[in-house]
Amino acid sequence: MSKAGNIILLILFAIGGVLALGKVFVWGESVTNYGSYTTWGLWVGMYIFLVGLSAGAAWTGICAAYRNGGEPNRLTTFSFIIAGVSLAFGLAFIGIDLGKPLKGSAIFLTPAFSSKLTWASWIYTVFFICLAGYFLTKAKKVFMVLAGFAAAGFVLAEGLFFGGMVARTLWHTWLTPLAFFTSAIAAGCAMVYLVGIMSNKPMVKEQGDFLRTSLLWAVTIHVVVEVLHLVTGLSGSGEKMALTKTLWAAIPFWGMFLVIGVAVPLALLWGKPKKMTILPPVLVLFGLAAYKYSFVRYGFSQEAMPGISNAFQHARLSLTYTPSSVEWMVAIGFLSGLFLVANFAVTKFFAIKAKQETPAVKVTI
Repeated sequence: MSKAGNIILLILFAIGGVLALGKVFVWGESVTNYGSYTTWGLWVGMYIFLVGLSAGAAWTGICAAYRNGGEPNRLTTFSFIIAGVSLAFGLAFIGIDLGKPLKGSAIFLTPAFSSKLTWASWIYTVFFICLAGYFLTKAKKVFMVLAGFAAAGFVLAEGLFFGGMVARTLWHTWLTPLAFFTSAIAAGCAMVYLVGIMSNKPMVKEQGDFLRTSLLWAVTIHVVVEVLHLVTGLSGSGEKMALTKTLWAAIPFWGMFLVIGVAVPLALLWGKPKKMTILPPVLVLFGLAAYKYSFVRYGFSQEAMPGISNAFQHARLSLTYTPSSVEWMVAIGFLSGLFLVANFAVTKFFAIKAKQETPAVKVTI
């Protein structure tokens, strides 16, 4: 990445970080456009997007290892760095959204294991421990496999949490956990591909068509799951049908996700491009971020009690939701920070490894 690009990302990250601190310690919920009926929004969407991306990146690295006879290789290590950074930023999003991130320790001190989110939080910790074991010990293969299972565990927990919400008709289906897995694979593969092209093209080239074809199939499979969502939604109850139509008619879903994030990159990935370009993975990531935002946003587009929005009138008692300027700037800042830190981490790590592996030249006179 160019120096100018890094500077721009750093500035955006700094602005987002300052605003995030302001939201947590000064302004509170007054700078968000949440309401009594729409309690989650953009930041929760980015949280589930990055959590899935983290798992998908780890699985991409594991698949690369099994293509290498089961032994971790450079792409495995590369993918695990991206997985760790992505999960950290995903948890930062949910911490800012909750407003009291320091109180998150309560989930470990006084856990309620009847909650799927408690399980997810504990498995996040296990995942980070596995990453540490991978990088700090020689038992890389063991920790690689354990990290893969941990990633599957927290994606399943998240998917069951949302899919099990009876009160949220749009989410309440067995297809929700499946969609969490397929979108995670597509997002993780796209992120590894993108950062690989930006920071380590030789490593991507040595994998041949693995990342390109993996991304192509991952996006295709996820779209198939979403079509199943559409079919089951339109054949369901009247409320389910209405919510499904609302989702598919929304610009963030059909325009940003289906057109920009699916149709265009699939067209670019089809066949064998003569030159590697960052455009397909960038568009896939943009589309999947819009997809997760749509998933959260339109899950709240139904009334918990029919007619309640007409019975009580107040700015905070509304089913409509548009992220505030602070929400947008924090999201843009954190996502910029993700790319900045991920690119810096993989670049520095492999530079140090290359230096360590370069044999010293002994000069005799």
